[in-house]
Amino acid sequence: MISPKSEEVLGAGTRAGTWHAEALPRVSAVAATDGSVEELWIFGSGATDDLDEWSDLDLGVVVPTAEVGRVASPAWLGALGPVWTFQTFTRECGAGVRVIYRDGRWIDLIAVDDREAIPHERRRLSETRISPELSGPPNPVIPEIPPLIKEFRFTAALAVTKAARNDLLIGGHLALELPRQCLVAGMMLRDREAGSTHHRFGGPLNDVLSLAFDLVPDSDAGREGVLDLVDASAGLFDELASGIWPDYVSDWSGLTVLLDRARAI
Repeated sequence: MISPKSEEVLGAGTRAGTWHAEALPRVSAVAATDGSVEELWIFGSGATDDLDEWSDLDLGVVVPTAEVGRVASPAWLGALGPVWTFQTFTRECGAGVRVIYRDGRWIDLIAVDDREAIPHERRRLSETRISPELSGPPNPVIPEIPPLIKEFRFTAALAVTKAARNDLLIGGHLALELPRQCLVAGMMLRDREAGSTHHRFGGPLNDVLSLAFDLVPDSDAGREGVLDLVDASAGLFDELASGIWPDYVSDWSGLTVLLDRARAI
């Protein structure tokens, strides 16, 4: 059975007030009510007492093979709060999901059918099969998010995180990907307006290229330049997305939290 004080597994390296220690008991409660979950592990920086405010929380869940896809999903983690964006992926012995919440928290979870597939720097939160004695909220339905929107949001959030840690090389690389994704949105909008994906000649929406180029800051802009590029790219993406998806709703909640935190450094 998972201990109600499972947050202690984070150790002394976790700074007081970080969200990670608060999230662990809630994930434990979700696992405890899921009869297919056999073990719950923490790995990565959480297992090595190296968490900081920019760290995600890496979790591993051991389940039967047939349950991997259900658990490696944003819905399984949705009980922790409103999901802003997510990525799913396959991996050895299972699958995974990366979830960013509207308040900027970030959880990476893998569901595997073999505990040895979890990275070796790890700590098990359940010593035996989990008992459903702890109660947790039901898994909510996660709204559908078009792939380009998910990709844009995730890339933007990761760019901010890298820049905040002064990794301007990777942060800049990711931030420069955002204007290109705006161009993809422009192509999608052209297709929608023309009612076709075949265009022998260009013309409509060619101005999106100029708008994308205008987003890029001066070469000596540094970290603030990366953050400004992310912010400005989100604005252009909004304009284009509203023409592609009639029901598009602008939501930069998760990104705004990260940008504000990065600019306060």
